Amino acid sequence: MSDAVALPPEQIVEEEPHVPTRRLLVFNIGDSSFACDMDSFREIVPMQHITRLPGAPDTVRGLINLRGTIVTVIDGGTSLGKTARGRAEGLILLVDYFDRWIGIGVDDVRDIQDVPIDQFGAADQAEIPLVGAVTGAVEIEGKRVLVLDIKTVVQQVIGLGR
Repeated sequence: MSDAVALPPEQIVEEEPHVPTRRLLVFNIGDSSFACDMDSFREIVPMQHITRLPGAPDTVRGLINLRGTIVTVIDGGTSLGKTARGRAEGLILLVDYFDRWIGIGVDDVRDIQDVPIDQFGAADQAEIPLVGAVTGAVEIEGKRVLVLDIKTVVQQVIGLGR
């Protein structure tokens, strides 16, 4: 007798083609939904007492002291041309900007989504007042979401000067 073991013929398994995805953080400002790439921000922190800066534009809420670091906080609603629910509550998305952190005040963070890149569509750049900040649009949970280049948002609000 032979010691050979009869194995069943290999079944050919046809796999779906792999579509790359983008990992997005979805957040709300007022009745609008936005998203940014997960690697675009450093941390999400609860809203804190903000010290208003005299003479600062409406797009800049003021300063917070975050673990000993002074952080400028941008009003996400005003910056993106949307009506926000107010900033007594909400969250702050921390973004690296050159050698410091900038915070962006948002009403709520909804979820993290892995979105196949073939689901992204074009968006009208005129939907928000910041040139080059919108990279596309996607539908998530039945709602249209504008995808932002969050560093462009910060750069447009804070300015090129340091």
